[in-house]
Amino acid sequence: MPSTKFIKKLRPKKKKDKDKHKGSMTSLAETQTQTPSEVETRKEYITESVLSKVNLDALNEKDDSNTFKSNIENYIGTVKVPVGAVQVKVNGSHANGSYTVPLATTETSLVGTCNRGCQLINMCGGIESVVMKKQVQSAPIFQFENLRLAVKFDEWLGLPATFESIKVNAIAVVEEATLVKLEHSVHGNSVYSRWYFDTGDAVGQNISTYATKEAMEEILKTAPVQPSSWDLDVGLARNRQAATSLMLDGRGVYVTGEVVCPKEKLEEVFHVSAEKLASFSRESRTWQLISHTAAPKYWHFSHTVSSNIHLEGSTYQSARVIAAILVASGLDAAAVVESHVGITDMKLTKNGDLRVIVTLPSLMVGTTGGGTKLPSQQACLQIIDLPEENSREAFAEVVLAAVMGGEIGMCAAMVGHHFFKTKKRSDSETPSTSIPNGNPVIVEDTEGEAAAEQKVNGDASPEEIKKDTTKPEE
Repeated sequence: MPSTKFIKKLRPKKKKDKDKHKGSMTSLAETQTQTPSEVETRKEYITESVLSKVNLDALNEKDDSNTFKSNIENYIGTVKVPVGAVQVKVNGSHANGSYTVPLATTETSLVGTCNRGCQLINMCGGIESVVMKKQVQSAPIFQFENLRLAVKFDEWLGLPATFESIKVNAIAVVEEATLVKLEHSVHGNSVYSRWYFDTGDAVGQNISTYATKEAMEEILKTAPVQPSSWDLDVGLARNRQAATSLMLDGRGVYVTGEVVCPKEKLEEVFHVSAEKLASFSRESRTWQLISHTAAPKYWHFSHTVSSNIHLEGSTYQSARVIAAILVASGLDAAAVVESHVGITDMKLTKNGDLRVIVTLPSLMVGTTGGGTKLPSQQACLQIIDLPEENSREAFAEVVLAAVMGGEIGMCAAMVGHHFFKTKKRSDSETPSTSIPNGNPVIVEDTEGEAAAEQKVNGDASPEEIKKDTTKPEE
């Protein structure tokens, strides 16, 4: 956790502060007005425990095209995305301690919302988490002249000797690709298969695909019958696809966790009750289910298919948090499609406290390969300070904790009616809803709507602001 010195330097003194938020990062509103020197101070204190081994200069480095030559074609330049950070405590099967999590986003309020949820998690001692499994699939299909040949091939594919041969050939090609399971089925003259790989600390999309291709070409030499044709994947692997099957089968890292928030601490931070949040969770889950399955007859077929695909996806803003972490750490942002599939659940304990549960069964994260070796992205991963052993599993638990912080922050803002949005008006109108630089303002209002309106528009009276002094301060 950041030191008390850090908190005092970056947060203005308030009469009601009294260090009750000690251990949290600074708020979004404060970061918008801080000078470059204050930003540098924040970097120094956030990374105090790992400063000696992290090159923070990489976050501002201007690299030439040679830096990116193995990551992109037709290079023309780079796009800057601002990086914020939150701190969250994890008591996991692989991650244990307080972690600084970088979030690369242009979406105002995301870091602030996530930060407030993480603040509550930290006050409650951190989340308990566990990695259930990690696996990445490839799904080749084989076609034959007739059903009889397909059945014969399917029987051969199910032999233990065939499995071992695939496993040996896959590892020979890619050392990180360990075959852990092989499933297959016959559909007429075709054999569909799913190959499950453990890809170490890498996400594994490319590793599993390459290992499958090379191993398949080798073992087909010993097959009793040869397919007339075969394809590496026809979509069964669910690569960058959301699917109901991901809830049960999983892809990437399957991670789940929970935190029990005492009702007193919940009300202290967000001024909402545990009962209201639990009720909000029940109602939202019910209506998500209805909206995803009861497709009106006048919808297009594509809408119906999409609706059924998202049947099991019932998180609130996990996609925003996951995408921000993927971008910061150099991973494929498109992997947010399957990574965000999951469940957020909030329920009351016997004592009336709030139990928050988040499960992400297909979290596509890794600590090696792809863009993780680029200077800025590598610095972001180093800031997290993951353990060397099982770093991928630890990373998944840290991501889960940040997601949970975002879920708590978003739901509490909605339930407490603290959330509102003002959009940027057109050029022909008076830009009263914009801050000085012209950017739209999006605020989770934890100081009361009147006070926040005064911040944005400057049109709230002192009497109106006074009425909201009982609301929590950022």
